[in-house]
Amino acid sequence: MITYSPESLLKLNKLTGRWFINQVHGQSVLYTTNLGSRLRFDITGACKITVNVLDNRHSLSPSQFYAWRLNNGPWHREAAQNLHWSISCSADTHQLEIMTAGNTDFDQVWSGKQGFALSSIVLDEGVLSPAPALPTINFIGDSITAGCWVNGRHASYDYRPETNYIGLAVEQVGVSEVRIAYSAGGVLRQATGGVPVAKDFLLQLDQDHPWIPNSPILTVVNLGVNDRSFAPDLFAKNYNEFISLVEHTFPKSKLALMIPFSQTFAEIIREVATTHQLPLIETAGWCTSYTDNLHPNQVGAKESAHYLAPLLAKLIK
Repeated sequence: MITYSPESLLKLNKLTGRWFINQVHGQSVLYTTNLGSRLRFDITGACKITVNVLDNRHSLSPSQFYAWRLNNGPWHREAAQNLHWSISCSADTHQLEIMTAGNTDFDQVWSGKQGFALSSIVLDEGVLSPAPALPTINFIGDSITAGCWVNGRHASYDYRPETNYIGLAVEQVGVSEVRIAYSAGGVLRQATGGVPVAKDFLLQLDQDHPWIPNSPILTVVNLGVNDRSFAPDLFAKNYNEFISLVEHTFPKSKLALMIPFSQTFAEIIREVATTHQLPLIETAGWCTSYTDNLHPNQVGAKESAHYLAPLLAKLIK
């Protein structure tokens, strides 16, 4: 049996999520506060892979979920409350992807250490190695970007970051992603789970751990819908300041602004894009099918990805 610790997994992962080492319930874990964080590895010579996680939810929450797949095949989902799952495969080389795929607004990811916590990956034999690196796109957003409410109205259980509009679009383009997205969050409204507003969650992994920004080839900002109760002039000021912060944080990355599917503050976002001389992603008519009139369901996710993917491909050329 070969056991890969959180520290060794972090070294092997190609930074496809905002993962870091944290201490939870007295043990070291690979931890993230972001729904839709991905891990990618190559595995050779193993016939059984076991992934061990913590049941790290709030006491009022249903189980957190993970998704996994081999070799770009179909996604499978696993409840964290089971503490582990096993994958059988041939001893050939396989690419394993794991994604954080379900949590709830009650989970205190920011200050209560109730984010996603992976404790180890165990192989019966063989070796785990880094997967080939892919170009990375950062997506800054809210629950729609993170992947909430895609498959229905049940929290955590019906979240689908693996097949929401981001998950499908990056697969079509052949890139990987880092999601910096939190439920209910905006430039003015704090997110759930104790997460602060966008200017504060951008550069932090949680309340205690600063983030060393990555180097994406493109950063896409899709914020505004959760700020709809604030005055337009206040949103305009704070959104403009946030875009300046993003430009400063990722100076070598292209940056594009995306209008929310709801068209909230569309004109202001267009004006800020013009001011900063940035490409604008118009989304009117992209999504015609929703779970709750706000979050695209699986049909709406496929529709939106169909429009987004070619724009991403063009922007990263």
